[in-house]
Amino acid sequence: MGSTPTALERCVGDASHFAESTWGRLPLLHRGGRPFDDVLDLDDVDAIVSSSTRRPAIRLVRDGVTVDPRDYSSSPRLGGRTVHDVADPDRVHAQFAGGATIVLQSLHRTNPKVATFASALEEELSHPVQANAYLTPPGSKGLAPHADGHDVLVMQLRGTKHWRVEGLGEITLEPNSTIYLPRGTEHEAATVDESSLHLTLGILRVTYRAAVRRILDADDDQLDAPLPLGYARRHADPAPLEAGIRAAVTSARERLTAAEADDIARRERTRRRPRRPRRGRLTSLVELDHLDTASVVGLRLGVVPQVELVGDRVHVRLDRCVVRMPPTVMPALDLLCRGQCVVVGDLPGLDAASQVVVARRLVVEGMLDIATSTAPSPQGHLSGHLIDRDLRSTHP
Repeated sequence: MGSTPTALERCVGDASHFAESTWGRLPLLHRGGRPFDDVLDLDDVDAIVSSSTRRPAIRLVRDGVTVDPRDYSSSPRLGGRTVHDVADPDRVHAQFAGGATIVLQSLHRTNPKVATFASALEEELSHPVQANAYLTPPGSKGLAPHADGHDVLVMQLRGTKHWRVEGLGEITLEPNSTIYLPRGTEHEAATVDESSLHLTLGILRVTYRAAVRRILDADDDQLDAPLPLGYARRHADPAPLEAGIRAAVTSARERLTAAEADDIARRERTRRRPRRPRRGRLTSLVELDHLDTASVVGLRLGVVPQVELVGDRVHVRLDRCVVRMPPTVMPALDLLCRGQCVVVGDLPGLDAASQVVVARRLVVEGMLDIATSTAPSPQGHLSGHLIDRDLRSTHP
């Protein structure tokens, strides 16, 4: 039995071939993948439409034209106040029956299933991922022919849709199939005799241009100095402006020449942290009441801790804080940073009380999630005073 495919493999097949020959270069059609029901299905869309979703999380388009929000919105009272821009399910249904495409935007932020898949894909790509869904009725077209300013993966979830893609020609996309579109690839799509539901995953490229720009964006008195007053006047002396430009170019050249590729690469690797799905975080915090040596913990998806020894303390750098610990936790951190689920009582180099302290603090700071837990035991409860004394954190 083969291994479970990664998020990228589910979309493009051979991920290595995609990375070497397709990524950023050519469009790709991938057929016959496993079903995407775990990512999004029609019931999910129905639930979103029926749950007082507000614009711009939802919008409608018909034949390339945005439907006037007044034609499908209402202003109900929620919490004692009138809330505007709420999609009225009955009016949305009527618009859909009349040929309008339902667009659900930013599902990577609002839908747990999509967020989980998008986070896994983003962690694999190291480029930010966003997600929109499109439900189109039969014989209809949502968007006009266009090219996106970012790369796109199109996942066909239900029904079929006819596509015209620059570089691929005419395509009928069926369920469990995907299209990859590099940035700038012109395309359009329409349904024929059945409704279609597809999810688009927009990939926002992190470019070499951006990496170089970050070098130049560092403070530099010469580059940050203003151009001479009156430099654009008709009879202004061009010499001061030319001298300033020459000095600025020299400063930029020296800065780029002095930059070390390995340092820049290291900064780029640590700068970007994949977006983590929020689901499960609150559950883990609530389950802290029951965390003991029998509990199971693991790295949160997308968390890449940076562990270093600073003086007589170990620093664990996370997205929003630095957790300081005694050196005795290094073996436990090494095991946790491998990304596998670990029984708290198996954390090496610590006694039972310290194992619970370490696990609790790293859950609080967002490095770990609790996978399972058991009923609380006497050893599972330590005072906040002890936790704060042994494991202090600072927030930037």
